[in-house]
Amino acid sequence: MKKTLFTLLSLLAYHFSIANNITVANIGINGQNTSTHFSLINFDVTWENSWRTSTNESNYDGAWIFVKFRKKNTFNWQHATINYGTGGTAAASGHTQPTGSTLQTGADGKGVWIYRDADGNGTVNFTGAKLRWNYGADGVADNDSVEVRVFAVEMVYVPQGAYFLGSNGAETNHLRRGDKDTCFQVISEAAITVGTTATQLSSHPATTSLATGTISASYPKGYAAFWCMKYEVSQQQYCDFLNTIDAAKATNRNPSTTTYSGTHPNLIAANPERAAGTLSNQDIMSLLDWSGLRPMSEFEYEKACRGANVAPIPNEYPWGTTAFVSITTPTDQGLSTETWAAGNCNYATNILMRCGALATGTSDRSQSGATFYGIMEMAGNVYDMTVNANSSGRSFTAVNGDGNLDNTGSYDVLNWPTTAAAFGYRGSSATYVYPSYNSPDYMRISDRTLYAAGGLSSRSSTEGGRGVRTAE
Repeated sequence: MKKTLFTLLSLLAYHFSIANNITVANIGINGQNTSTHFSLINFDVTWENSWRTSTNESNYDGAWIFVKFRKKNTFNWQHATINYGTGGTAAASGHTQPTGSTLQTGADGKGVWIYRDADGNGTVNFTGAKLRWNYGADGVADNDSVEVRVFAVEMVYVPQGAYFLGSNGAETNHLRRGDKDTCFQVISEAAITVGTTATQLSSHPATTSLATGTISASYPKGYAAFWCMKYEVSQQQYCDFLNTIDAAKATNRNPSTTTYSGTHPNLIAANPERAAGTLSNQDIMSLLDWSGLRPMSEFEYEKACRGANVAPIPNEYPWGTTAFVSITTPTDQGLSTETWAAGNCNYATNILMRCGALATGTSDRSQSGATFYGIMEMAGNVYDMTVNANSSGRSFTAVNGDGNLDNTGSYDVLNWPTTAAAFGYRGSSATYVYPSYNSPDYMRISDRTLYAAGGLSSRSSTEGGRGVRTAE
């Protein structure tokens, strides 16, 4: 790795790339202020297939940027505190946002979003970004030497809005209105009662997969805006996570010494661009906590797929139709340039494909298998982990990760679930452990066959996932 030396601070430049070639480059530190104990972290970021639209979906993609640091000659990587300022804008926070971008700080200081400031599509290349790092708040002295790593994750903004749970179809255990088998509209983040009236929620068959009681206001309903990872966690993303936690924690979180081979902290991913499988829910949750993200609820999954104020299509898949074509005829399989000649989902192929392999500059939603908002691979490839709305998952709240793990390398966020029954799977998988799970029906948006089959620490080739972050 390239190292750049400074008078008071030293920086280890770090390149992080996943999915459609998001790249962080030209990392540096300058502008140290020893009176208020901050420095400016400089970087450029670019990624492909970006967009912003003010019609139809009225949304945009972006990147979640966060920083890890460690003092020289130590092994403890810590999460950097990024200055928030009043309102989180770049100007108020002391940041510099590149031309053509909006740079917004999370109120908890765990990172920033960067996204287009106007409608457009195609590759973005944001240069000259500067983040004010409050290193004094992180226990770094003015004369300490540190190493810094800058991470970027492609995200998609899911706007606030009412939407429907269920599709009026025949999906197993689908959510429905309490008084009859029709879809249920979510119109706020207020508490929802599970029951048998028109204003209450149920499931089909009635309440067998959704316990009676109240789903509290704090459980994420999907009505409020949130950011969702554009792609499933890739092998490279997970490998970088392992390499930036200490060796003992990495050993606990490493699902496969074949997939992530070598010696820590220089583990190498076997297929960096592919979706990461064989991850337990504990693995995924720990990665999300470390990244300042959080798990998605099963309600948010349906909103992210179907869209707000959109009439459901019975038995629809995430790309908005009732038809699917599994991928065939690969080119450059296993490489960063992997593409497929036909198909809009990776179903029953017994392999995992590159994250975002079906998205091109000209593909439409149906061709690429994208959701209403442009999120990729919400069906097929690997199962997406969700926190269910049953009794075991209802204590879950929309608290984002704080960048830190417990001493075993596991997530430790208040009110994140810790029991297996709280987790479910959505979207099916390209690989199968049990033949009975080999059904295209599981790819349907509202199918809840595995609403409580997630487990906690068990791993199988079908299991992966992605995270979200509450919008501000």
